[in-house]
Amino acid sequence: MSGYRAQLDPPWDLGAWRDAARRAFAAGLAPEQVDWSGDAQGGLLPWPELARAPLAAGVPALAVAPAFLELAARVLCHRDPGRHALLYRMLWRIGHGERRLLERSTDADVASARALEQAVRRDSHKMKAFVRFRAVPGEEEAYIAWFEPEHWILDRVAPFFARRFAGMRWTIVTPYRSVRWDDGQLWAGPGGLRADVPADDAQDGLWRTYYASIFNPARLNTRMMRQEMPQKYWHLLPETRLLPALVREAGARVRQMAEREPQPPRRRMPRRS
Repeated sequence: MSGYRAQLDPPWDLGAWRDAARRAFAAGLAPEQVDWSGDAQGGLLPWPELARAPLAAGVPALAVAPAFLELAARVLCHRDPGRHALLYRMLWRIGHGERRLLERSTDADVASARALEQAVRRDSHKMKAFVRFRAVPGEEEAYIAWFEPEHWILDRVAPFFARRFAGMRWTIVTPYRSVRWDDGQLWAGPGGLRADVPADDAQDGLWRTYYASIFNPARLNTRMMRQEMPQKYWHLLPETRLLPALVREAGARVRQMAEREPQPPRRRMPRRS
């Protein structure tokens, strides 16, 4: 069976995949007739490029729900090399009568896609929680951060930082890509190295002070802490230097809290005169 090779640039971009998928569907190409590995390995099969595929007659009109495109946008950020083929197979099934495919949670394709989606969601959450900006030496009000995501999530998460730190000039560097926010615009560029980002700065002391003030020894659960704050991120977080001492002293602090005499609550708002 002959087919065509799809090349996506970048491979995590929804628009690039959607254009290629629509082209393949309009050409009447079944899932097994499209080689999606071209973006990563130059193509495993000597097939011509998808752009050369002629349009087919009698192909049904293609319409998918927004929920599928939202799912696809997340799945494409995963590093699984089979994600493009998985999504096209689902698109093919939806376009050929299985309109409610996403509602079938026990379907093998749907379950696989949901698992990839969940991994991307989790990685995105970790990035939002564990990115720490450092001041750029020699530049005024400019900051830079290093992060090592498990998946291709930088483009997806960057708008979150643009909204949250709209008044700053900042750059986030990862091994595969970097983004910069300057003058109200996001710019993308090549990746970098850990050495490109300062290891610490004057703000690290503020982070440690803040973390120590909110640390609640009575709620210490080291297993959950490692689950929510995996140790692979600890080298990025200045506050983790405090953890050994905070964990070691937690028991004594809890006993002191229990033995302390109760204090009446203090009124936070001043009384009206």
